[in-house]
Amino acid sequence: MSISIGQRSQSSQPSWNLTIDSKIVVVTGSMSIGAVIAQFMNYLDMSEDLSDHALWCSTANIWLTNTTWTLDQYGIQSDANLTFTTKHKFIRLQLPDLRILSIRVDFSVSVFASICKLCKDLGIRHAEELSFLRLPIVSHHTNECYTSPRHRQQNFSNTLNRHHSIGDSLANNSSTFSPTTPKLRSNNSTFHKQRSISNLSKSLNSLTINDRDLARTPLITTKQFVPQLLRPINLIEKCKLNSLWFDSSISLMEQNIHENDLILLRFKYYSFYDLNPKTDAIRLNQLYEQAKWSILTKDIDCTEEEMMTFAALQLQVQIQSSSKIIINSLNDDLNHEYDNTDIDQALNRLQNSLLGKTKSQSIHSLVQSNTLKQSKNDLCDYLRIFKPRRFIFKSFKRYWFVLRNTQLNYYTDECQQHSTPIEKILLKGSEILPDVNISTKKYSIRLMIPSIDGMNEILIKCSTIKQYATWMAAFRLASKGRTIDEPSYETERESILALLNMQLPLSNSQHTKCDIQPENYVSIKFSKKYKPKQLTERILEAHAAISNLDGTEAKLRYLKLWQSLPEFGISTFIVKFKDSNKKEELLGIASNRLLRMTMTGDILKTWWISRMCSWNVNWDKKLVTIEFDDELIQFLPLYGTNSKCIHEFIGAYIFLAMRSNTTMSDNNDPLRQELLFQRLTAAYS
Repeated sequence: MSISIGQRSQSSQPSWNLTIDSKIVVVTGSMSIGAVIAQFMNYLDMSEDLSDHALWCSTANIWLTNTTWTLDQYGIQSDANLTFTTKHKFIRLQLPDLRILSIRVDFSVSVFASICKLCKDLGIRHAEELSFLRLPIVSHHTNECYTSPRHRQQNFSNTLNRHHSIGDSLANNSSTFSPTTPKLRSNNSTFHKQRSISNLSKSLNSLTINDRDLARTPLITTKQFVPQLLRPINLIEKCKLNSLWFDSSISLMEQNIHENDLILLRFKYYSFYDLNPKTDAIRLNQLYEQAKWSILTKDIDCTEEEMMTFAALQLQVQIQSSSKIIINSLNDDLNHEYDNTDIDQALNRLQNSLLGKTKSQSIHSLVQSNTLKQSKNDLCDYLRIFKPRRFIFKSFKRYWFVLRNTQLNYYTDECQQHSTPIEKILLKGSEILPDVNISTKKYSIRLMIPSIDGMNEILIKCSTIKQYATWMAAFRLASKGRTIDEPSYETERESILALLNMQLPLSNSQHTKCDIQPENYVSIKFSKKYKPKQLTERILEAHAAISNLDGTEAKLRYLKLWQSLPEFGISTFIVKFKDSNKKEELLGIASNRLLRMTMTGDILKTWWISRMCSWNVNWDKKLVTIEFDDELIQFLPLYGTNSKCIHEFIGAYIFLAMRSNTTMSDNNDPLRQELLFQRLTAAYS
């Protein structure tokens, strides 16, 4: 049925039929989108409020939200099929703690804008650290992990077409989270009547979920949920999961997301800025839950001692949560312990105000006067060193080490300290990794020193825990261009000591006997390796060392230990480097560096983001080019990975590094920061 729109002054403009919701409207190419909507609404004779409606073009996969633009400007022709639909729709959103909420979001704005609005409603600061993740699909082939790598690689193309999804499995078990989890939105026509009655189905603007609900996760039976969570069986699948992040610059509708679809909200970038327990209770809990599930599903590998410490901290968090002990404030020292990069002045003021300047100096000198021998501004002691080489057995040699500012020198003995050193090692810009095993009393520090040929690896071996903590803290500060004279050195040192002391075994008389289900606190690897009684004993032994912590402090300790793992924060992608004859290699992207890795995970070369000059993407060929100070690298993503995904990771980490280095006045301007983030990730247009 055609609609006459009357005689027009521009008779030369040809008119044609446009289909909107199976209705035909006679339009011209110069007609604005607003005029088209007005004509359509007059035809329908609707009296209800349609301010939330807009035109969606399914053929072009775009929203026609700019009502001043014409049909010609959008490229809309007679073959276009338009839909007049609401911009805000309901989705099922799975939080990092696996709870599923029915939430109303704007489908017409970019994903980044949706994340900002969503995090504001949820009470989560720094929304740029999170993003939406597409739903991973669960494999139900129980024997798949025993198949050959070639067979797994051939079958991986069908991974995304598996029948049952993790989201549907969790949604069917949503009663586990009751009463804090909203019911899923139904598709029947009576939902609009039910929505006005049930607070659990409303949008977040009026959702009756208080802060404490999202800041404390209900007890979950790990045994019930871990089998439903996707655990990549090889590096190819793990890299494929990193390509499932949504494009932040376009809307959900443009990425084939429909109403009531289930999507995941996760922390995407592993650089957590200004994490304050006083104001970030929800953010801290959700971050802790994401870390917890990455450990339990073995997404990040750890040693037995570390796993038992993780289990003990998880047990302490659950004990504090179940007993409803809510801590509203935390000592400022804990805040400083977690974020040591931007609080030197605040820490100094805190020490002077609480202890007085003289007391602060006396405590500083007291801690330093252990078994170490130091000069005024140097850190000195006997350590052992080893430089790994092929076909050479590991043999550590003992030398006298002196750390002066950010330079590490070592000599034959203490008497040679004022002569020419055997070697000078510049630590600024290097990577400091722990190499610790409490059970075997192994306290080593792995130094990755950047050079023209890549990364030179050096192993430093300490004799005791105190010595390890002292030098590890000093090396970490030196890698950032800072010295041991700064107040944050003591905080870093005490933090390392606390993490190590939690892994020390205690006697049976020191821990409390109680019944726990150990499979809820360790990964499947350890639950199969030990009997439940053995695991319970070890978890309780580790718990005795941290039983005095409150829930918030236990979460902070958990995150600190999580961040100390060697594999933390590295997102990998399978690529083909242009200068290599190998078909496949791994590109790892971390918060401060890019890694070139073999398919087995061995690091071949490291490029520091701080030395990056420029990067660009050839969108037609999907070729990514990155220019550093003295090198140009080019690579092509494989296995269907979009170059835009890698581009966003690089741009986001550059923004996060710039944010940490800017002044406080710049950090307090959220609009300016959002604009900068959008530009660097190509979300700005």
